[in-house]
Amino acid sequence: FNFPTHIFRSAAGELFVTDSLDFRIEIFDEAGKPLGFFGRHGDGSGDLAMPKGIAVDGDGIVYVVDGIFDNVQLFDRRGTFLLTLGARGVDFGEFWLPTGATITPGGELYVCDTYNHRIQVFRITPGYAADVS
Repeated sequence: FNFPTHIFRSAAGELFVTDSLDFRIEIFDEAGKPLGFFGRHGDGSGDLAMPKGIAVDGDGIVYVVDGIFDNVQLFDRRGTFLLTLGARGVDFGEFWLPTGATITPGGELYVCDTYNHRIQVFRITPGYAADVS
């Protein structure tokens, strides 16, 4: 690791870790055995500049909070980019240095919107993100 910042345990028991200064997400089984990783440094869609939070929903969609891009990027379990949620700003659905995320069993995505001094809550529609790609 090069500055790991957050960890999330999926419903399947996998551990997802934001490896911030390696600009990637590392995945491990419950025993700590590496299962793979995805991500690369860059400034385009699907690239990572500062992954600062991570969550995984019941469909296996990975939500990566990026503090530099001020957004949440969605990936499938293999690391294929699906879509982006948010942009820099102060309105609903916009972020300013987001730094963390979690997903409830009921399908709510909570994003820590640090400089806006709030937590934003989004309702996840099961199967929707998986159908976008």
